[in-house]
Amino acid sequence: DADGFRESAENANMIGCDGKWAIHPSQIGIGNEVFAPDPETAERAKRIVDAYAEAMEKGQGAVSVDGQMVDEATNKMAQDIVETAEAAGIL
Repeated sequence: DADGFRESAENANMIGCDGKWAIHPSQIGIGNEVFAPDPETAERAKRIVDAYAEAMEKGQGAVSVDGQMVDEATNKMAQDIVETAEAAGIL
């Protein structure tokens, strides 16, 4: 039941889960689609991670990306998005 799996995955995603068990190969693509970040979000996260790494090399504690301050907490969230996007083949 692909529609039922998608609905269940979307509900899980909305409450903060970052994945769902798939019991059939046909569910893998749906799960990846629901839980993987969209390409725009993944690219922004990559810009954040890259800019923050560059700032750390310069001894800065924070940096601005797209007009928003990026600190260590923001960088860690962006790293999670980048890792998920890479695993899903988006980056």
